[in-house]
Amino acid sequence: MEELIARDEWEYDQFVKVEWLDIFGTLVIAMIFLFVAFLYKNKKAIKDPAYNYYMTGLGAKIFGTLFFCTIYLFYYGYGDTIAYFESTNALANLFYQSPSKYFEVVFSTPTVEIRSLFSDKTGYPYSYMFYDSHTFMVIKLTSVFTIITGKSYYMTSLLISCTAYYGLWKLFLTFRQYAPEIENKLAWAILYFPSPLFWGGGVSKDTYTLTATALFVYCAHEFFILKKRKTVIVVLLLVSSWLILSIKPYIFLVLFPGGLLWIFYEKLQRIKSPFVTFFLFPLMIFGVSFLSYYVLGSLSGSMSKFSVDKALETASVTNHDLKQDYYGGSSFDIGDFDGTSATGILPLFFPAINAGLFRPFLWESKSVVLVLAGLENAFLLFFTIYVLYKTKVKGSIKIISKNPILLFCITFTLLFAFMIGLTTSNFGALVRFKIPILPFFVSTLFIIDYIRSKMHYRDL
Repeated sequence: MEELIARDEWEYDQFVKVEWLDIFGTLVIAMIFLFVAFLYKNKKAIKDPAYNYYMTGLGAKIFGTLFFCTIYLFYYGYGDTIAYFESTNALANLFYQSPSKYFEVVFSTPTVEIRSLFSDKTGYPYSYMFYDSHTFMVIKLTSVFTIITGKSYYMTSLLISCTAYYGLWKLFLTFRQYAPEIENKLAWAILYFPSPLFWGGGVSKDTYTLTATALFVYCAHEFFILKKRKTVIVVLLLVSSWLILSIKPYIFLVLFPGGLLWIFYEKLQRIKSPFVTFFLFPLMIFGVSFLSYYVLGSLSGSMSKFSVDKALETASVTNHDLKQDYYGGSSFDIGDFDGTSATGILPLFFPAINAGLFRPFLWESKSVVLVLAGLENAFLLFFTIYVLYKTKVKGSIKIISKNPILLFCITFTLLFAFMIGLTTSNFGALVRFKIPILPFFVSTLFIIDYIRSKMHYRDL
């Protein structure tokens, strides 16, 4: 049977091979998933109309994943997702040859001795991925799906994507509790928004961390806000935290303090006395700051270069690296900083947030993918301006101050946008790195606009 093979100038150990049987099998599996989702939706929607979005959300997730795979295989012909999968094939071959060696690799730290367990028959993971523990974690996790699918790139991506959909669906149900009247808009923000559908599907770090971030917020809401302290919630909270720390620890640098602020502010809101609240608020800020610094500091070993004491230095190095020409000429520059002092980055605060949320602009987009990102960013910018114009800055602050979940969302969004805008000087990387905040940011805009429409002007 004819094979379609993705190649470029790199020397691959394991080529990505796509046979027509793979494509047929992928489509069959996708239809099975959608059929099961259809039955599940019909059953659950009787009691909860929100489940009417379950099947369409999964369908959008599947479409985004297959589109992502096709673009990288046949438009770019290379990329991290392909390198991840080729490295994963080496683990799958090792499993077929010797399961004991496979499990030794999976449960060990990547070293020269562990790499020697591979051979010419199994192929080798790329060295730059193998020796980076955060990157190699993606390869380890993906290998489970690769083994199940018999090393099919499309099928592996599909299974990962459908599994990751669980986190986004739970996040949608969480936000829907706060504004059920606009559940259709929240579905667009969380289930249908283009960038998370495209970049958050398939074999990549972003797929795992996006669903882990969504799960973390869902579990924190269930456990701390709703006080549903079930074992499964605790397990999912720990697993989602572990996934983020193991793959992209810098997300946790922002997510954890934002989560603490949300939880403490929720409790503060329940106090009826404005006098007591006024005096407790600064204590809450101090407590959140101290606890965040203590916990994140204690995790320095697992966060390596993303630890609290190394974060600025890492940001400076990453910022400089992503400006280089070998990233395809899509670099941009908001300014330099030395990474030795926090005060040195303050002048870049607003340019970094602007980059993290709204760039690339359309005129800065130099490829098909970036043009699509530019269109999405234009929508985000105009929608943000619209909400601020209708609600006014004072009204928006008032609405956010009365809704702890919105305070969490806007805090997480602005701090994360600042962080990636500061460190990511390449549009190709930026559009991927920003996807964890998009469901929260767009949902916040929709909810603020909804609350504004229900309030009288004098209330704002």
